[in-house]
Amino acid sequence: MEDPNQFWDGEKWTGPITDAHMHLDRKGRFLDAALDFQNSGGTRLILVHKPNFSQLPVSVDEVSAAYEETLLIAEEVRKSTNIDIQVILGPHPVVWAHQLESLGEKTATELHFESIDLALSHFEMGQCVGIGEIGRPHFPVSSEVWDSANQMLEEVLRRCANHNAPVQFHVEDRGAITCQELSEICARANFPLSLALRHYAPADVSSNFTSNLPVTVSMGRGSVEKIAKTIDFESVLEGTHSPVLMETDYLDDPRRPGAVLGPRTVPKRTNELGRHLQRSKEEGGLGWNHQEISNFLWHIHRVWPDTLYGECR
Repeated sequence: MEDPNQFWDGEKWTGPITDAHMHLDRKGRFLDAALDFQNSGGTRLILVHKPNFSQLPVSVDEVSAAYEETLLIAEEVRKSTNIDIQVILGPHPVVWAHQLESLGEKTATELHFESIDLALSHFEMGQCVGIGEIGRPHFPVSSEVWDSANQMLEEVLRRCANHNAPVQFHVEDRGAITCQELSEICARANFPLSLALRHYAPADVSSNFTSNLPVTVSMGRGSVEKIAKTIDFESVLEGTHSPVLMETDYLDDPRRPGAVLGPRTVPKRTNELGRHLQRSKEEGGLGWNHQEISNFLWHIHRVWPDTLYGECR
C-alpha cells in the first residue's frame, strides 16, 4: 500500500497524476503529446473518444470503426509509454445537434441511441470504463432542440444506469444552474449521482455550486486558487466530498495546437496547488501542512479516479 505522505516534499508532488479528460489523435501529436504528459509527471490518462467533426458518422458501423480507432490509440499509448490509460466511449451531443438537419431528428436520435448501446457493449467487455461525452449542446439552440436534447439525455442515463456505467457530461456553462439541472435529470433517470461527472467544470468545487455532482475541473488560469478557496477539506477527510478531478480537454488538433490546454498542464497545476495550499494565510494560501496537502492530492489523482473508474489494470 503506497503512502501518499511520501509524495509531497514541500515543492513538488511525485505521486500519481491523472488527467481526467484528454483526447489524442493520430493526425495530431499523438504519442508525443502523451510523452509530454508522462515526462511532466503524468501517470494516468482518461482518454475520451473524439468524433471526427469534419466527417460525421451516418451509420452505427461508422461509429464502431471510430470507437475501435480510439481503443487502438489507447493500446498504442500503453505499449509506448508508462502511462496507465482508461477509455471513455460515446457519441458526442454536438454530433447529434449537427445531424438534426442532415439526417432529421428521428434518424439522428436513433443513431445516437445505437451509439450509446454500442459503447455500453464495450463497457460490458471491459474495453472502456465509462460512457461519454454525453449531454447537450454547449451553444444556443432553439427551445425545441433543447427540450429534445434533455429528453434524449434522460433516456441515455437510463440505459447507462442499467449497466452501472459511469458517464462524462458535455454541457453548457451556466454555473451552478447547470449542475443542479444535471443532478435533477440523473434523479429522474434513476442514475447514481456518484457515477456522473461534469467534464470541463468550473473550479468552484463547493457542494452549493456542484449540487454534489462529481466534477473534472478545467485547469486553466485561476483554477488553483478557486479550488483552494472552495474545497471543504473536512468532508474530504470524512469521505463525503463528491469527487474532484483535473483535466486539460487537450484536443490534439493540428489546426489548433495546444487547444484546449496542453498535456503538461495538469502536472504543472498539481504542483501549483500544493504550493498554494502550503502558503500561510498571510501569504494568500491556506496554511495546510504536508500531510493535508498529500491527502488532498492523493484523493484528486488516485482515490477519486479509482472510485469512478476502478483501478487501472
